[in-house]
Amino acid sequence: MLNDGWPRQGRPGGPHGTGANAGPGIIGGALNTPKMGRGTAAAWLLLAMLAIAPPAGACIGTPIPRYELKDLGTLGGAASVAEGLNNLGQVVGLSQITGSTLFHAFVWDASGLRDLGTLGGPQSGARAINVHGDIVGWAHVANNDKHAFLYHAGQMTDLGTLAGSPVDAYSLNDAGVLAGSYINGMYERAFMWTGGTMQDIGTLGGTDSRAYSVNGHGDVVGFARPVDDSQMHACLWRNGTVTDLGTLGGWASYAYDINDNGKVVGWSLEDPNVISHAFEWSEGVMIDLGSLGGKYSAAFAINLSGLAAGVSSDTADVNHAVIWEGGQIQDLNALIAPGSGWFLSSASDVNDQGQIVGYGTYQGATRAFLLSPLPALDAPQPKAALSFAGATPNPAPGAATFRFSLDQTARVRLRIYDVRGRLIASLADREFGAGPGVVAWDGREATGALAGAGLYWARFEAGARAFTRSFALLR
Repeated sequence: MLNDGWPRQGRPGGPHGTGANAGPGIIGGALNTPKMGRGTAAAWLLLAMLAIAPPAGACIGTPIPRYELKDLGTLGGAASVAEGLNNLGQVVGLSQITGSTLFHAFVWDASGLRDLGTLGGPQSGARAINVHGDIVGWAHVANNDKHAFLYHAGQMTDLGTLAGSPVDAYSLNDAGVLAGSYINGMYERAFMWTGGTMQDIGTLGGTDSRAYSVNGHGDVVGFARPVDDSQMHACLWRNGTVTDLGTLGGWASYAYDINDNGKVVGWSLEDPNVISHAFEWSEGVMIDLGSLGGKYSAAFAINLSGLAAGVSSDTADVNHAVIWEGGQIQDLNALIAPGSGWFLSSASDVNDQGQIVGYGTYQGATRAFLLSPLPALDAPQPKAALSFAGATPNPAPGAATFRFSLDQTARVRLRIYDVRGRLIASLADREFGAGPGVVAWDGREATGALAGAGLYWARFEAGARAFTRSFALLR
């Protein structure tokens, strides 16, 4: 059975001592949770390891910051970690709760941080959210076993187990396909969950496997052991076939994310005893993404344009949140406003708008952050593109806003329909100028009555062009 469950934000297991093996797989050894590794026994270790102030001079600012930093706060406790975000800028992760060292899953949007609760046990953690607002992660049940959950329309649902063993869900795509792992006797095995069915997707011929990410085409990446069980290799499951992605020369590699263009990022050993670096894999070729001068780096996410996010150590073995763009590594601490008081330790996810989430240290505490790109002051601003984001927040707690952007002046029509196709409300039917726009809905039907809880469709028309987005309404 695998016991190297380092968090996505921290360092994968490796033979580095104070290097790659010192990573914070800490939110919980007791849970032995892969990728984030959360649990009660090691909760204080999170604070002890992550809240250590960086050495003087570790954070280097620039006169013109590239990103705006948002502190996502906590659920009342001391620490929080952001794990994933969607293309609408909604963020999920876990946070200590008021008066306790226990962690609960959270979702953050424009309305603030919200506790998702548990499945009856003490703790939970959210790992990923899709554009529909569906969330996956792990949660304790009443007997403290750990189960995968799907949070949909305000309800956390237990996805059950395979062979009665604990499971964990790490990723889901916009079609609702999930990827994760479960314990099969003494071994950990990767699974996919589709349409209510959980299926073991196998290994490279060995005993163990773990699935970390699923893209929009249903391709899954993670790692698995080959026949001799002596190694752990990054792998790709596609159309029923599992492919070994190899390593950078060492004995182990993990694949953490895959975008819709088929580019994969992760971590690999180069030298069995010294170096482990982030990699990018595409069309059979794995390349070393390098580091900030240290012996360790790992890429945890990659967006559609190829922007990758992760972590790297420097020459003093201090971890920094980083991005890789055009093959070049950049320290995110040098891309935020100087004097913010923050030190960004690791970046866990990046969306297609270039927003980045992760965790850092602020005023001695470990806190979740969201970075949003700022416009370049010395570059001409691009023409606005036509887009419709759908409902925010989603699920909507009785009311919602609908944000859009027009590439030219157009007559906008925005209507709400129920799942039977019945027109519920007409929110807009007028001309808007080019650029961003917003329309609010108070959650009432055209008759004035409150719309009932459930699934709805928002149809947005701008001239002859149209978008339709689903959203959930809570009561």
